[in-house]
Amino acid sequence: MGTQQNTSGTKTAIGYVRVSTQEQATEGVSLDAQRDKLRSYCKLNGLKLIDILADEGISGSTLDRPGLQAALRMVRRGRASTLIVVKLDRLSRSLRDVCSLVEDYFTDERHHLLSVCGMVNTHSAAGRMLMMNLANFNQFEREMISERTRDALQHMKAQGIRLGPAPYGYALGTELDERGRRKLVPLPHEQEVIAKIKAMYAEKLSFTKITKRLNELGIPAKSGGRWVVSRVCTTLQREGAYRSRTNKMQGPLRHDREAATEIALRLRAEGLSLNQIGARLRKERLTPLRGGKWHPAQVSQLLCKPADRDTAVRRACELRAQGMTLKEIGVRLTMEGFQREDGGVWYPSLVHGLILSVESEREDSPQSP
Repeated sequence: MGTQQNTSGTKTAIGYVRVSTQEQATEGVSLDAQRDKLRSYCKLNGLKLIDILADEGISGSTLDRPGLQAALRMVRRGRASTLIVVKLDRLSRSLRDVCSLVEDYFTDERHHLLSVCGMVNTHSAAGRMLMMNLANFNQFEREMISERTRDALQHMKAQGIRLGPAPYGYALGTELDERGRRKLVPLPHEQEVIAKIKAMYAEKLSFTKITKRLNELGIPAKSGGRWVVSRVCTTLQREGAYRSRTNKMQGPLRHDREAATEIALRLRAEGLSLNQIGARLRKERLTPLRGGKWHPAQVSQLLCKPADRDTAVRRACELRAQGMTLKEIGVRLTMEGFQREDGGVWYPSLVHGLILSVESEREDSPQSP
């Protein structure tokens, strides 16, 4: 699509305004104030303001905003030579996004970015430098707000202050406790459901069966949703009817092939599958060589007895005589069940060592007369 260049001598500008919260967008005060500032600035500086585009209730954490993208398209097509905002944070608080915008749209002399506050002006190198410093500060401010919010929530949680909505069976009352928290008020109809859940658990029903029965009876969970196992478990735990078992550490994880092989052989003799053996090895705090969980193939390697070296050497020489490469011989040895003593794979260097050992033995053997 061809661009539409502005041929008149008057500089044209496209305005952009934004508010983050839906409440600001509904009230419209902040948006109207931004629009008035843009109109006044353009009138005072002789700019022709062709339109003002807005993003209402959208965060500035991303550049994927309908209003902003429409404004940038107008700049790219030449319908406006300047993008104007009230402050840089209305455009973005991310240093990376600001750098991307400048690189893609405002590096040449045809297009410029301005702010009403005067802190942003890409007409000069000094203006661009000042804008980057401001973008860096805006990002720092955003990260500091995030850190303060996270620290405050952690502090409140450590003090036992309740965060989030009331749990199932209760509602937040108007009275405050000694810590300034709103007291929980029991809800009779939800308390009856909790009593049913406790009764079913006392009958030795599993969490899954309790959940299924609640949904079959059409009993809604919190906010009218369906019951899931985790909600049933949390409800019983909060009411003191169930205590989750904590997995106590039996020692650090370690790799001990000899111990793992002994356990694997014993469990295999008992009829356990490869997956079951892997789970038991993990329970014994044993791991494969590179850590993680035991896969069936790794357990299978434990159950393989190490191959007789002479047999492996003889087979490697036979395959070499057939014209196979060292790598192909290593793969074939593994496929045929020739297991190394340490459980590793047959690397080409190891296969080469097997073949050289045979040649060396032949050279050292006494020649018959």
